[in-house]
Amino acid sequence: MKQCIPLLFQKRHILPGGRIPLRIAHGPQMHAFKTAIRNGGTFGVCMFDNDDHGNHFYQIGTRVTVEDFDASPTDGSLIVTVAGHESFRIDNLNEDENGLLTAEYEAIQPWPETKVNCDQQILAEKLKLMFKKHPELNGMHHHKQFDNLSWLCQRWLELLPLPASEKQLLLSAPNCMDTYDYLMSIMHKPH
Repeated sequence: MKQCIPLLFQKRHILPGGRIPLRIAHGPQMHAFKTAIRNGGTFGVCMFDNDDHGNHFYQIGTRVTVEDFDASPTDGSLIVTVAGHESFRIDNLNEDENGLLTAEYEAIQPWPETKVNCDQQILAEKLKLMFKKHPELNGMHHHKQFDNLSWLCQRWLELLPLPASEKQLLLSAPNCMDTYDYLMSIMHKPH
């Protein structure tokens, strides 16, 4: 069933089960945020990239809810903590006279939970190290699922500076195994 949701396009991305802070600038982003708050605190976060031809917007996004927000002391923008709930694919994009982007969308089936086996444990161990090194990142995730490969792969996709086009391709798969293979190929490359 198609639904409608206000959208924000960000270079950072959040996936189901994740939590991240987003900076909401004045203008269309703030308008989208205020619309989301009036409508239950839900909006969509989608990826974009800059290329030689300008901005490139992608169709797969994540429906998020607002958990907390505060004004930035430096520029007055909002720092909003959001939680990711479900991935979706944009079917139709609309823009109003104030620059607010809304989309008709369809939810994408979530990746099934997959128990981590011995060979896959490296993803959990490296993520635990990352959380230990960055306590602010650790604090964002209250319910860690180090034994769920789907959850681990989604956290790595949020963290790694991969091109949005590659993330979109991986997210369109029916399960986490393509992402797992991709992550393992990166981890085994000599640096």
